[in-house]
Amino acid sequence: MNTPAIDLDLFKVFAPYRKQAEFLTATARNRYFVGGRGAGKSWTLTLDALMQALLNPGVPGALLGRTERDLRSNLLPFLRAHLDTLQRATGFNWIRRYSNADQSIELQNGATIWWRGYERIDKLRGHNLAWCCADEICWSETTDVTVFETITSAIRVPCRRPGFSVASSPNGLRGITKLFHLRTTGGDPNYWITRATSYDNPYLEPHVIEAWRSAMSDRRWRQECLAIALRPSSVVFSEFSETRHVVPWNVERHRNTCRWVFGIDWGLNRAVAVAFQVLQDGRWILVDELVDRPESRGHWRTNLRRWIDQTTRNQAPYLLAPDRACPEENRFLHSVYGVRKTRVVPLSSKYEQYVRNGLAAMQDMLAPVEGAPRLLFSDKLPRQYDGDLQGILPSLLNYRYKLDRDGVPTDRPSKDNVHDHAIDAARMAIVAGLRWPDLHAGMLPNRITRGPDGVFANQREGTYSRAHF
Repeated sequence: MNTPAIDLDLFKVFAPYRKQAEFLTATARNRYFVGGRGAGKSWTLTLDALMQALLNPGVPGALLGRTERDLRSNLLPFLRAHLDTLQRATGFNWIRRYSNADQSIELQNGATIWWRGYERIDKLRGHNLAWCCADEICWSETTDVTVFETITSAIRVPCRRPGFSVASSPNGLRGITKLFHLRTTGGDPNYWITRATSYDNPYLEPHVIEAWRSAMSDRRWRQECLAIALRPSSVVFSEFSETRHVVPWNVERHRNTCRWVFGIDWGLNRAVAVAFQVLQDGRWILVDELVDRPESRGHWRTNLRRWIDQTTRNQAPYLLAPDRACPEENRFLHSVYGVRKTRVVPLSSKYEQYVRNGLAAMQDMLAPVEGAPRLLFSDKLPRQYDGDLQGILPSLLNYRYKLDRDGVPTDRPSKDNVHDHAIDAARMAIVAGLRWPDLHAGMLPNRITRGPDGVFANQREGTYSRAHF
């Protein structure tokens, strides 16, 4: 029996904005939608997957997210919404079979959309596909070039419109972003890039974008919202400058008006703690540090408690942010300082523990898009320590990213066991402090809540912030 043809204008049905339509209609085999925050990347990619299935009847394709959770909470809801929109527009149910067990949707034209996570990329090597759509590939735990090479080698089923498409925010001019940049600037017709900033989405309210801008560093703003792939730096804190961030500081002058915040990185033979004076205007000044190689757990407890009490003159700290990896030590802090109404807050959620989020929070405070730095350092801090354990100032200068196989900096910091302890202590204090507006001039800052799986904890951030989608 012949199936009647349907004359359908998908762009009238789904109404993508101009940049989305430009990406969806590109004919190159490999297409890249480089989008800023709120630009509609996942919405666009799932619509592209549906269009590929409609244009390629009878063959399988794949929709890939970083993890299964990413697929369930982000991509699949968009894909189901697109299918519902299509059914309302045509009066026809396009789904022949939907199987959670097989992780697939079979359409009435015989096309199949498989959905998979690519956190275990080797499991995709045996697939035979006609096309593939991958989400946020630049932020995967697996190297993005490895994901690209594995997926494109699986696209070998003949069809009308084969291809690989990806939608992602840029994570520096590295990996797949650099590959597409070199191929498109070299005139390769098999590669296409569409860049969409947060401002390009006409359905995203300007005040939402401005709220993001006010809470970001200049580098993160250009990359995450303006979708500019910046050249990667091997130094994590390229924003840090001694002339701008190291200031003359008198602790006694602000003792009665400040709030004390401490970050603590536990360790058996390498331990670091840092002390912040947080002012009423929202500035955080790191005024002291304890860099120690304790002989035992008891020695570190004694030294830490003595140092905190001496630093605060026995005033109860506002916040202690210790490493959650040592629950017994944290119970010790609770027993000593909890009774004094001090908040003892180890980083508990995966979003708070995610190192990239904590580093981004520090970078935002070091170099905000507007205004003066909100993270400063006392000029009384040591510039160098003897031995192979360093304090915060030398660590800010020497904390580096790992290099990839081509010698290009990745976005993964290197744990050298020398400079990472002081950074971890400061990071934990700053991330824990994001919960209280009292520590930010009465205004709760935008928290960076993307987890390792790419999903945002806050429904008003990231994917879910777009009014249109």
